[in-house]
Amino acid sequence: MFRRLSDLGKRARMGVDIGPCISYICGMVNSRLVPLLTLLLLTLSLSPSASRASALQTAPEVRAGMLRASDLMLNMDADAAEQECQRLLALPEGEAAGRFCLAMTTLTRTEDTDDPTPELTRFLGQVEAAISAAQALQRSQPTNAEVKLLLGLAQGSKALVDGDRKNYLAAFQAIREAHRHFEEALQLDPGLVDAHYGIGLYNYSLGHLPALIRPLVSIALPSGDAAHGLEELQRVAEQGTYLKMTARMALFQLYAGAERKFAEAMSLGQELLSRYPGNIDLYFAAANAASELGHTAEALEIARRVGRQMAEGRPRFGSDLAARYQQLLGKIYMDHGEYATALAFFKRAIETPTPPRYRWVTAWAWTRSGMIYDLQGERVEAVRRYRQALAANAEGLVSETARRYLGEPYRGRPQRAS
Repeated sequence: MFRRLSDLGKRARMGVDIGPCISYICGMVNSRLVPLLTLLLLTLSLSPSASRASALQTAPEVRAGMLRASDLMLNMDADAAEQECQRLLALPEGEAAGRFCLAMTTLTRTEDTDDPTPELTRFLGQVEAAISAAQALQRSQPTNAEVKLLLGLAQGSKALVDGDRKNYLAAFQAIREAHRHFEEALQLDPGLVDAHYGIGLYNYSLGHLPALIRPLVSIALPSGDAAHGLEELQRVAEQGTYLKMTARMALFQLYAGAERKFAEAMSLGQELLSRYPGNIDLYFAAANAASELGHTAEALEIARRVGRQMAEGRPRFGSDLAARYQQLLGKIYMDHGEYATALAFFKRAIETPTPPRYRWVTAWAWTRSGMIYDLQGERVEAVRRYRQALAANAEGLVSETARRYLGEPYRGRPQRAS
């Protein structure tokens, strides 16, 4: 699920400017993962005049509201989540949490739009207001670790959107501020396990920078360690109080994507699907992980759950998913070696009208069908399909794959370890 915003790994050079570096960092932790999921604001939604003692008395109501809003957003129910955010704003101590919560619901809605620009502009205004409210709170409670955590979450979310919009200086400053606030939160309260969530994502992202970019970035930002970042996320997923489910979602997306730890992804995916059945991306990632493990029947069952909900007209399971659903079925049958069936599904995916935000679906259908033709010794047709994939103007792994096999025939996947 980690779709990079730019292909800097192939283009990196020592003289590259800070803009593409920030774009790469923000792409590694994309808006689908962090802004959407860093919702749980702990007990930090107090008014600037509130004392720590009064916070302990009133925080449970705010905390419960944030937990409800977070679960609703993880389940992709932005309307219900927004209602919870509005309730927070009505609480005497709910300003900072409520403002950040509303910003997150705005970002959630971008998932269903082909042009997210208006919503992203709105988000930036909302998150700035949340940061201002949290800064006022910090002035009245300078030793409150949870306020530092709130600021880190808000700055980190802002950095990702600024990077996506090519506001590179603002994104750079926000990344640096986010990291500082997370570190200060842990210095004030080493037992605040949830603060390791932000540090973990930071370490993972910076640890995966291309080697030629790292010297430039290390001048201005602390270096990262990808392995340590995963360990920190695992710790939050096991021991976190407020960000446990958020960390589990992050780990699931990493395991199912960049890390290719499909057994771990399946274990987490089943739990997450039972809790968040409205999150469409969970179905596709879990089905893909099962298919990669060779669990074809399980992969097909997960995929067909999507098909059933589309047929029933469930919210967010509309006709715009049709091509994505066909492409998933093609991938599963391709993994199982049923190439004729796979090609039929890829053909349907290519012919089905697809929203611009899903152009990568068409690109994958062209690419994977090309891979099948390579396996069948039909190189001319395979090359034609790789070129069609590149013509779809999709970015990230699909374009990398199409270019790779345009240059050399696909020979098949490595044998799975028994």
